[in-house]
Amino acid sequence: MTGLLILVGIRVFLPLPASETVVENYDVRVINAEQLPESLPATISRLAGRYIFKPHIGRLADGQMVMFADHTHPEEIYTSQNVDRPSRSLTTHAVLYRSDDEGLNWQRGRHVPEMIGGHEPSVTIVDDVLFVITSIHGSGWFPSPYAERDHSYVVIHRSEDGGRTFTNTIFDREVTGAGDDERIDTTRNILQLADGRLWMGLAVGSRHRAVVSTDQGLTWESVETEVKGARYEDVTRGFFGESFLFYTNSGQLMMLVRVDYTHVRFAEPLADDSNYAGGTLTDNFDGEVLFKSTDDGRTWTPAQAIGFPSLMYPSIVNLEDNRMLFTYTVREIPPPGTGSIYPHVGLQAIVFEEYDDGTLDFDFSRDVIVIDDSTPAAMRNAGGFGNTLQMPDGTFVTPFSYPLIDDDILDLANRKEYLKEEVYDYWAGLQKTYPERYKDHVKDDPVLSELHLRRTFSALFLYGQAANKGGIATGVVRWKL
Repeated sequence: MTGLLILVGIRVFLPLPASETVVENYDVRVINAEQLPESLPATISRLAGRYIFKPHIGRLADGQMVMFADHTHPEEIYTSQNVDRPSRSLTTHAVLYRSDDEGLNWQRGRHVPEMIGGHEPSVTIVDDVLFVITSIHGSGWFPSPYAERDHSYVVIHRSEDGGRTFTNTIFDREVTGAGDDERIDTTRNILQLADGRLWMGLAVGSRHRAVVSTDQGLTWESVETEVKGARYEDVTRGFFGESFLFYTNSGQLMMLVRVDYTHVRFAEPLADDSNYAGGTLTDNFDGEVLFKSTDDGRTWTPAQAIGFPSLMYPSIVNLEDNRMLFTYTVREIPPPGTGSIYPHVGLQAIVFEEYDDGTLDFDFSRDVIVIDDSTPAAMRNAGGFGNTLQMPDGTFVTPFSYPLIDDDILDLANRKEYLKEEVYDYWAGLQKTYPERYKDHVKDDPVLSELHLRRTFSALFLYGQAANKGGIATGVVRWKL
């Protein structure tokens, strides 16, 4: 095995007991309700802060809940030594929140020193050992000035004391053998296999491998894996990036895989395929395909397509009998005719069944649970991203992020004023994160032009914080079926 770099963590002190959480009654609606009621009673806990997004939660053995989220704000490219082209630069820190009442109230967050630079933290807890996976962008489209490498890499942050201290295992080019033009991506969770070993997938360019641990994540061994029946054409990309690993109730080993419809190719037609061809020049219309392994993750094959374009960031909760809860983000408004009965950006869920023959019935035609749809249609960006956990009393807890937009900017977006060069460039000039201007987003196809101008206009405020007129907040919904 190639040697791994272990970094000894710095102590993270417990948060102060302060909490600015605002708790409100909340209505979770069910679209085309057949087996569920039309409304599910719930509460929403809104955390203070305007630059907190992509939350992910876990529950420790003592019942305390932990949530890690991105705290992101722009950097001028002149302060970031690893920006090697006209680009944006973002500072990203993972912030840890704690809840002692199963997600209702949250203590004030604390930055985790071992995760400064870490992007999109995702949580796995196995035998009360806490793992957080992050990606750190040392180069590329939004390099972090805190990156310790000149390329993007993956880190497993491990804690035996509930997140008070961490040690880091880094998977960089030296460890993975990635070439200069190969990106290192990872699954969004670590899975405990039936034999007790821990398994995490790594995509190194278009190659696939796993790292396996037999000592609760203290050390990891790299093993080759293979994806059969699927490949990418004209791009260098693998099938483990942002994928979610799980066992079905009957013990089938499955993986929900984010795919780029424009470039993915399958050896055989997939069941439930939406036949969407992509071509929007944005990854917000990626989708999910279910893969299966019958040999503990050594080989994977595609089993069926799931849902519709723009469905991503999945999580699974195993319920009683043959049922499972599937939570997912709708990242963009899905194209008409691709299978969404509620085409709104935000967080949704369905209950699906596993049949005796092993088939999984993901039915998006009824009983679609809407956990969040607060993202305005004119500013479609930043909504969703959360996972779901079930508490001992049956309550579900689901975090998500949602955009904050000042009324005057939302009014401009509703009137599509961003289609005017002078309006777009005026607001783009009030931030330093994105150097591009109106002409950089105009395409030959006017529909694509509007799509890209609308998305990037919203990004000026949500991520670039132009004139301090936007941001991203986090909420946590507690609900029951």
